Amino acid sequence: MPELSSAYLIETLELQNHSHIVLALSGGLDSMVLLDLLCNAQQMQPFTLEAVYIHHGISDNASAWGELCAAQCAMRKVRFSMRHLQLSGRDNLEQRAREGRYQALNEFVHTEKHTLVTAHHGDDQLESLFLALKRGAGAAGLSGIASSRPFAQGKLMRPLLAFSRSELEHYALQQQLSYVEDESNQDTRFERNFIRQHITPVIRQRWPHFSRTAARSMLHLTQLQQLAEHYTERAFEQCVSDNHLVLSALAKELPLQQDLVIRHWLAHAGLNPSLEWLDTLKCQVIGARPDATPTLQLAEYQVRRFDGKLYLLTHKDTLVPSQEIHWRGQNTVLLPEHCGSLQFLTQQASSALPIAASSGQIIFGQLSLRFKPAGALMSKPLKQWFKLWQVPPWQRLRTPLLLVDGELVAVAGYASCITAEQATQWISWQS
Repeated sequence: MPELSSAYLIETLELQNHSHIVLALSGGLDSMVLLDLLCNAQQMQPFTLEAVYIHHGISDNASAWGELCAAQCAMRKVRFSMRHLQLSGRDNLEQRAREGRYQALNEFVHTEKHTLVTAHHGDDQLESLFLALKRGAGAAGLSGIASSRPFAQGKLMRPLLAFSRSELEHYALQQQLSYVEDESNQDTRFERNFIRQHITPVIRQRWPHFSRTAARSMLHLTQLQQLAEHYTERAFEQCVSDNHLVLSALAKELPLQQDLVIRHWLAHAGLNPSLEWLDTLKCQVIGARPDATPTLQLAEYQVRRFDGKLYLLTHKDTLVPSQEIHWRGQNTVLLPEHCGSLQFLTQQASSALPIAASSGQIIFGQLSLRFKPAGALMSKPLKQWFKLWQVPPWQRLRTPLLLVDGELVAVAGYASCITAEQATQWISWQS
């Protein structure tokens, strides 16, 4: 087992002369022990150290705690900063306070040489395991608190996870450290406090080494999760094209891997669906008949299937513009409903379509209009051309159409009725 010492911190944090450590200092036992260890480590291996106190304003004693932190840092000649948070109401207070704290600390980690360190310890890790079990978390959640992860422009590290609170108390007593006790730690309305006061004492009484063995299991889960992420990333690269999930490629993967790829795809939008939702997606969307275009809602997003691909759409992706725009020769026309803009150019450019007009009307959604692209043998209703071009239905209604004297002459981004040799200018859709 490692020894709680400054030498252990130097090795764990890989401290060098250029290292810049930002300590999240609360004034409690854990962070004051870490402050003392880091200051002693500076004597052995020079590096830059600063401490930041986040004033949540939840406790009436918060200002006094901040003053203690400032005094302790001044005594040790450590640069100190304080930031205030404004939190209202009691709903999800623990989570909002945690999110606000990290958001405030973000500004202090502004280069790759900066490392934010927090004083989470082994008891916190065990509490996290119980909370993850309560909410039915997967391997990622059951892995507990990460010892290291990217944060802001640098990284976040938690070097005390290998030690119990009792070990920190023993160190603080030996070094005669001053620290505060947050009175909210006795409030069992907070889930961590309930676990700390009513669950872990009973478990430790029966199994004194439970925290250590649980930590070993969490490490195994972390390793399994890393392995799963490695193979999921490889499968993801094979199954995704232009941010769309290609179902033929997905079908080649094992069922479990398919679920992980779908979750990974949705995670890019910050989505974490339930098992029930995932089953519905596979049954009603992926498993729908080939000619169907099913839709499934997830938070503020829609998942739609078209032409063997899954699309993840926001509300603005499906808005249908209704207004008609008169183009009178201006170089740029801004389009409604987040459809981008049209650029009218005097010279040919990549993806620009040739036109031979200096004015016209820009409309949307009239799919029954007949259109004959340059080089086509006959005209067809626009909806048939969209099918041939494999344009998703929601995009068809958002594609700008240029009319001249009531005739459809260009479908922006797709085709024009004239050749390049006939062009007087060019139209480009910036979608």
